[in-house]
Amino acid sequence: MSAEPWASLGDEQAVGVLALVLDHDRRLPDPLRVQELDAHLAQALTEGTVVDADTGIPIQFPGVEPGEVGGAGAVSAGALARDTLAYLAATRPGTVAVIERAIALQQQGTAVGSRIEPLTVGLGALVVLALQTEVLVQRGATGKWTFKVHKRAMSDSALGRLLARLIAAYTTPN
Repeated sequence: MSAEPWASLGDEQAVGVLALVLDHDRRLPDPLRVQELDAHLAQALTEGTVVDADTGIPIQFPGVEPGEVGGAGAVSAGALARDTLAYLAATRPGTVAVIERAIALQQQGTAVGSRIEPLTVGLGALVVLALQTEVLVQRGATGKWTFKVHKRAMSDSALGRLLARLIAAYTTPN
């Protein structure tokens, strides 16, 4: 396969491949929990509550003005899935073989192994599950959902761009 085999995937294929990769890594909870996570993520991002997980201080993303959480522009689901696959491949080299196998399954029209239909759950939840060591969605004492990012992870500019695109996917009208 090419150096970045996910780059040529169509939008639906890219989302499906991401779901297969997460399912292989045992990161996918049941479909209902994935949908709940996506709803909580949407609430946190549309309310603009993106903070440092350690300090609670609001975080600024590249290309995003204060008070404008999703300044990166509209993002397609496929582009976000491809960006997430690229980030996983770059930061977890052992994942490349899993991604390549998932691509082969998708291209054959075989989705064996995946417990969810990726188009019926929110892609944002899949991205959060893929980045679970860097981000979390948490309910505060007031019942408000917050999107938290570990500040040390923000020193990675690729992660910062990916998170800015995730936020844009929820806050920028298409």
